[in-house]
Amino acid sequence: MKTLVQEESIKIPAGVKIDIKSKKVEVSGKHGKLSRDFKHLPIELYKSGKQVRAKMYFAKSKQLSMLRTVCSHISNLFEGVEKKFQYK
Repeated sequence: MKTLVQEESIKIPAGVKIDIKSKKVEVSGKHGKLSRDFKHLPIELYKSGKQVRAKMYFAKSKQLSMLRTVCSHISNLFEGVEKKFQYK
């Protein structure tokens, strides 16, 4: 069965700037700038106030799983520009 509309939201942390243009997300913070491209997914990304919202229309249950995955990727981008990490 298809779901008409499913929406997830992520709170934008303080000190982090985000730009969303045609499913390309760019996050900048005190430790640099990261970007991620979600053009291959049938979702709608937009910023509303202090939140990033991801919306999907007419999706089945397997397709809805990618909605939460996109939100996890964006929260990992937030974490990456807030905390400094170095591979050893």
